Amino acid sequence: MKRIQHPKTSILIILLIMHTFILHAQHNLIPQPVHYVQLQGHFSLNQKTTIKWDQNGETGMEFYHDYLKRATGLTLPQSQKTNNNCIVLTHKTNRTDLGEEGYELEISKQKITIAATTGKGFFYGIQTLLQFLPAEVYASLSDRKQESYRIPAAYIYDYPRFAWRGMMLDVSRQFFDVAFIKDYIDHLAAHKINLFHWHLTDDDGWRIEIKKHPLLTQIGAWRGPNEALPPAYGSGNARYGGYYTQEEIREVVAYAQARHVDILPEIDMPGHSRAVTASYPDVLCLSNDTTTSVQGVRNNVWCAGRNENFTMIEEILSEVADLFPFGYIHIGGDEVNKQAWKDCQRCNTLREEQKINTTDDLQDYFVSRVETIIRGLGKKMVGWNEIMESPHLDQSTAIMAWISAQHGYQAVRTGHQVIMVPGPSLYFDMAQSGDEQGHSWAGIVSLKKVYDFDPAPDDSLSIGEKKLVKGVQAALWSEFLDKPAGIAEYQTFPRLSALAEVAWSPQENRVWLDFMRRLQEAHYSRLYQMGISFRLPPPEAIYENGRISVSNPGPKLVTRYTDDASQPEANSTLYEHPIPTDAFTNYRFRTFYQHHGSISMPANPVPAGKWTPENTPVVYDSLKIDISDFVHSSGPLNVKFRLLSGKHGLLVRKVILLQDGTPIAVDEHEGTIAAGRMMGNLYQFNLTDYNKDASYHILVEAQGRWGTDSYGDILVY
Repeated sequence: MKRIQHPKTSILIILLIMHTFILHAQHNLIPQPVHYVQLQGHFSLNQKTTIKWDQNGETGMEFYHDYLKRATGLTLPQSQKTNNNCIVLTHKTNRTDLGEEGYELEISKQKITIAATTGKGFFYGIQTLLQFLPAEVYASLSDRKQESYRIPAAYIYDYPRFAWRGMMLDVSRQFFDVAFIKDYIDHLAAHKINLFHWHLTDDDGWRIEIKKHPLLTQIGAWRGPNEALPPAYGSGNARYGGYYTQEEIREVVAYAQARHVDILPEIDMPGHSRAVTASYPDVLCLSNDTTTSVQGVRNNVWCAGRNENFTMIEEILSEVADLFPFGYIHIGGDEVNKQAWKDCQRCNTLREEQKINTTDDLQDYFVSRVETIIRGLGKKMVGWNEIMESPHLDQSTAIMAWISAQHGYQAVRTGHQVIMVPGPSLYFDMAQSGDEQGHSWAGIVSLKKVYDFDPAPDDSLSIGEKKLVKGVQAALWSEFLDKPAGIAEYQTFPRLSALAEVAWSPQENRVWLDFMRRLQEAHYSRLYQMGISFRLPPPEAIYENGRISVSNPGPKLVTRYTDDASQPEANSTLYEHPIPTDAFTNYRFRTFYQHHGSISMPANPVPAGKWTPENTPVVYDSLKIDISDFVHSSGPLNVKFRLLSGKHGLLVRKVILLQDGTPIAVDEHEGTIAAGRMMGNLYQFNLTDYNKDASYHILVEAQGRWGTDSYGDILVY
């Protein structure tokens, strides 16, 4: 849809803004709106404020009324007329420039007006309005009492860049109850995210009740020593699992719909289906296949040659389609172990009958049949980018590009709509730094890396191709979400705040430093009041010349520390100035926002050396590093490797200490220095005969871990 910068109905306002007392100023809104102008004065939202709306066939207006009442703690009685202390929700059915989700928000001294064409626009206008209020409006919505708020006058004209703004949560490997899912949806909606991708089935658990096939949940929803599915991903030796009843799913769908969040169900097939095959073994191929998927899982692929399987799939998807009103069903289609079909008599007979050339081509047959089923249910299919291996896909089928953005570019060039979910930028299961837990195959996915992603860049796509980029979303796989408490939220926020701006705001309006200002000045406080266990940036503590200096990560944040290697808490000593010490290894530091803290960090000396893509060996070789300036006496000497950025990391197998070129000590063990995989990265020596006139070096036998794209420090102390 073509957008206009200033709609005709607002020209008078804009001219007034430019001609009189208008101030252009910073704001703390996330995501960044299309157009914002600060006006003079403020609106007093208080006990006398009324609310007025014209129904105009739009349902849900009472919900917005109640939503505002609960957030503000004010009565906000409904009024039939516009007075001088009023919130007005007004339909503008002729405002095609706003689209379904756009809105105009005007805050003046006399009233607040939200104009939109649908309830979606009203809801997003309200989300923006709430960000002008104190962050406490995001706390528990029960029984808040508030006398008044001062809201700065402003004019906002806003609409989203992308129609599809999503977040995926894997509930198969870790199960999250209905209460958590509802809270998660609330948090998405507050960020103008409109799509919750519910990854309901995988090898490690089937999470949706299917009445026609009850064993899927009776057997496939549980792991444990006495279950068909073994323990995995921290589930331990007790029975672990759970599923959502159809009644619960309808409850969650209705909850999400009220907040204008669509739910995309994913039923993973033909691979990632061990929970199915454990429940109904007949769906497997007729073979003694012992090959495994890329995750090392056996017997997790539907037999493509068993016709009854497609009857079962249709029965499953029929119930799914009935539960979820959204127009798409996700079938997965990724990482299929096609070797499982190779020695199956049924699959080979099918190949002969259908003139299918290779075993790999059975993927096309399987996906095409499932696509036909989904279209017959009145839905469209979406799958991960591997389904592009099927040359007969209908053009209505959408592609989720997860391996890389380039896979998305390839998909749009075949005429398919694409949702960009590239792992190196938007997989929130990836570690956020070299010091934190998480996957590492796509590298460190930092907050800035999320923010810097452009789903439809001018230098990669033509104007026509960019129109096929339907949207963007992030994904949170749950292998490492078993502990600690709150880790799912920690991995999501504030990276989702950055995603919100990627998905909503015009690319030209996005500035990293300004986003960080808004995040630190206001949005941390909103996340805190929402009760989210969000990630705070940890402090950087450097030991040099006998003292520890700490850089503060941002305004409204403080650093606290301990000197006995224990984890700092909210009442620990406040860092205010450099700390003189000769025992820096005993210190630990954490960033705090009120009572919420970051991960704990040690003090690190100034690096003695670094590894970069340029000096990282492809195969094991030696790196020689001069450490003379870091060796001052006899006694213990430590060499520690620390990852800073990059996908692959470093493998170390030996470190040799040299004195004047002669080896005097060695520590030989396997060390892995990678995101989420920091193991054995400390090498220790005992220097018995220090010579102040000697030169000291270390020889590091190392190679890149599957690649040479990483950067890191080598610390000597």
